[in-house]
Amino acid sequence: MYSSLFGKNFGISYYVIIMYFLAAIESDFLGNLPYEVELLPREEYRSNFCYSVEECRAAYPQIMDIANRLYKYLQSRKIVSITRGIPQYDTDEDTAIFKMWVAHQAAIDVAKPKFSDVSFYSSETERDFTMDFLVTAEIFEAVLYRPYFESSAELLVGFPHRLLTDQDRNVLTSNFSRREKALITVTKLTTKINKSTGMIMIYTIHEA
Repeated sequence: MYSSLFGKNFGISYYVIIMYFLAAIESDFLGNLPYEVELLPREEYRSNFCYSVEECRAAYPQIMDIANRLYKYLQSRKIVSITRGIPQYDTDEDTAIFKMWVAHQAAIDVAKPKFSDVSFYSSETERDFTMDFLVTAEIFEAVLYRPYFESSAELLVGFPHRLLTDQDRNVLTSNFSRREKALITVTKLTTKINKSTGMIMIYTIHEA
């Protein structure tokens, strides 16, 4: 989702993805695996990440617990019917999506300050876009945005096809599509409104 490979953007994405994955293993959501799963680290970046259930559990127990709650809930569902051989479960969609977004935000909250010291890998404009999008994602969480494949794919069409440079700060060049320009503009505007209202927009949505 984010484009700077070893800077702030990649680090935040890593934590969101890896916590979901390792929590799925720890909770036995993926079944009783006959082997341990450990990612192979690049040694020069090893201290910035965790690479196994044991490592992440020791370093970030709260995030692992939150992600585990999502999978435990999904495992607690009961089959209510079977349609063409496919079981239908008694899942409360709002509950599942709420637990998913809470886990997503918890990983972001840990990763953002962790990677503030490596933000020089991308331009200021790229870094600003990343943070603008994270504010937008927090609003998605608050309104329980349904991250279905179709809706997510439609949103991701607007992601910039390349790293933003400081030359893109005021005027986006013509090689950006209308969807890309729209997403960049909307996320920037969302952050401005949120700041100008003293973060009240997000707080209000959360309390609604």
